[in-house]
Amino acid sequence: MLCIDMASDLPGQRLTMTGMPATRVTGTLTRQTGAMRLDPFVEAVLADPQALRRTFPEIATEVMRLCSGAHVEPQALATALYRDPFATAQVISIANSPMFAPRTPILGVVDAASRLGLDALRDVVLMVIQNAEMYRVRGFEGPVEAIRRRSVATAVTGRFLAKMLRADPEYAFLAGLLHDVGELLLLESLVKNGLARPDRWEDPAESGPVREALHRSHTTLGAGVLRNGKLPSGVVDAALCHHDYKLDGKPHVAAHLVAASETLASHALQEKSAEIPPANVAPLRELGLDGTHMRAILDQLRAALPGVL
Repeated sequence: MLCIDMASDLPGQRLTMTGMPATRVTGTLTRQTGAMRLDPFVEAVLADPQALRRTFPEIATEVMRLCSGAHVEPQALATALYRDPFATAQVISIANSPMFAPRTPILGVVDAASRLGLDALRDVVLMVIQNAEMYRVRGFEGPVEAIRRRSVATAVTGRFLAKMLRADPEYAFLAGLLHDVGELLLLESLVKNGLARPDRWEDPAESGPVREALHRSHTTLGAGVLRNGKLPSGVVDAALCHHDYKLDGKPHVAAHLVAASETLASHALQEKSAEIPPANVAPLRELGLDGTHMRAILDQLRAALPGVL
């Protein structure tokens, strides 16, 4: 994970990128200065390729590299994954879950690749690795767990929704899984630099401006990180535009799919089995989803989510 020192108290001092422990910012800066300093902080992160490269776990980068090749050998993917036996076990467990519902049990990574397809296996591998290695911010276990659950649920919803709409399902899962990665990375760096404190996070007067800046800036950072990681353009676009999938008057199809998926996923996570989201929610309405469609998706989600969360 990236560690970025942005904690100077001197006006105009250059932000530095180091692997050293960050200097702490005094509490008096948290409310006003924290929000103002977040934008140049994001710009500094995006200008530092080394910091961006440190963002993703090594195994995740290797999996993406293998799966982007013209000819992928399932055994090569299995060999990369076998370095982490726990991740391997989780991948096989999820491959056997209701999300994929194989007719006979899947017994290994190569078996999963041949029966689920490499794209689906790539999605599962990245989800497992990301869950295991990225979602850790000391003192913010609750908010971070909420980000993780929302991202995984959005990814699973994206797969089901793309299939229902007869849209190209390629990267629908991956776009949902990674669309809020910028929020996670910004929160981690804010904590390391003393701009976000667990004991003040729930107090709007103390954390409100920083939360607003986090919401405003996480899409830019997330898109930059994913672009640097050479992820597909649709995945990058979903990270950048999922809060505004009509940005600049252009259709952002992957971002629209993620926005709709996140709406349905958030509803499923609330466990209100008798209810569906209002039909007039823009991302859902503009995809032509009615109550029957939404109930079908939510039924699939409630069956699949326990096995992947």
